[in-house]
Amino acid sequence: IADATLVTREPKIIDWTPEMAAKQGYPHFMIKEIHEQPKCLRNTLRLQEHYLDLMATFLDRAREVFLVACGTSYHACLAASYMFSKLACLATYPVIASEFIEQYGKSVNIDSTILAVSQSGETADTLAAVNLARLRAATILGLTNVIGSTLTRVSRVYICQQSGPEIGVAATKTFTSQLSVLAQLALRLAKKRGKISQDEIDHIEEKLNAIPEIVEKIIAEQEEKVKTLAEKYKDAKVFFFLGRGISSATAYEGRLKLMEIAYIPSIAFPAGESKHGPISLVEEGFPVIFICPNDETRKTIVGNIMEMKARGAKIIAIIEEGDEELKKLADDYVEVPKGIPDVLSPIPYIIPLQLLAYYIAVKKGLDPDKPRNLAKSVTVK
Repeated sequence: IADATLVTREPKIIDWTPEMAAKQGYPHFMIKEIHEQPKCLRNTLRLQEHYLDLMATFLDRAREVFLVACGTSYHACLAASYMFSKLACLATYPVIASEFIEQYGKSVNIDSTILAVSQSGETADTLAAVNLARLRAATILGLTNVIGSTLTRVSRVYICQQSGPEIGVAATKTFTSQLSVLAQLALRLAKKRGKISQDEIDHIEEKLNAIPEIVEKIIAEQEEKVKTLAEKYKDAKVFFFLGRGISSATAYEGRLKLMEIAYIPSIAFPAGESKHGPISLVEEGFPVIFICPNDETRKTIVGNIMEMKARGAKIIAIIEEGDEELKKLADDYVEVPKGIPDVLSPIPYIIPLQLLAYYIAVKKGLDPDKPRNLAKSVTVK
């Protein structure tokens, strides 16, 4: 520098491939996208009010509302049906898109409203259901992650969930973002219909705004514990996932993640159904995952845990922080921060299940980003 003479430096070779650079130092896109969820959830809280209001108006006018989607998006719709019912006193019908035409095709009419949910906006079965509903003069509303997709072009009103590109085949951040948008929509509709008190609306909105920090805390504090559980249960041949109320949607989604990327056969159902058949499978050492938020279903879920434990099941519980009774009942547990309203519980309670599926897949030597036989966007029927 002093005399401006030329300095020769050894070239440094960066041995990253473009794909490795895109992963930003994470070993897989899936774990990167799990860690991106707090940021994505913050983005969903910046939606344009105008579109939420407009969509809520159409839902309020409808005589019947169908929530139509496939896979993970269907599980978001299932959770949303509880949100709309509890907050806005609106009965909605969550329907798997591939079954919609056979199940409801003839009954759809000008008074029907279809809220179609698709990450890509190009899911073939969802678009087929939407096209039939349009021909029968139904109102189409869309929730998607891709501006300019077919779903945005055929919808009367659409909302973009603002998750950013999701590369991993197993949906993670798009699921929690969909739940956040649908919760905001249910709250907007509740205000419009005057079905719950302003105090309750304010409380839920405050907690919804805190969800990104709660998810951040779960990832920071529980990831190592989930890794230990993955090591312990990676050789299990089958899993049960059980929840009650809105947590049954969380159970279905946790089951799907484990099947998709770890290839472990898994069964999910509302916990009250276990006595109607599934409990016959339970034997010594059978792993059963319970989703146990501290809501009005907690008392009955404790009874279901005791039923399973009496038959030799290994209980893995996703519980509220400091729930000593469930800690004693469970063989293993993962804690989630306190004070989350039941209608928002699927967002934080799915995080440990996403991490569990990811780490079991990795410990089995599988690539969680590229599960066999699956595509990111299903564009064929």
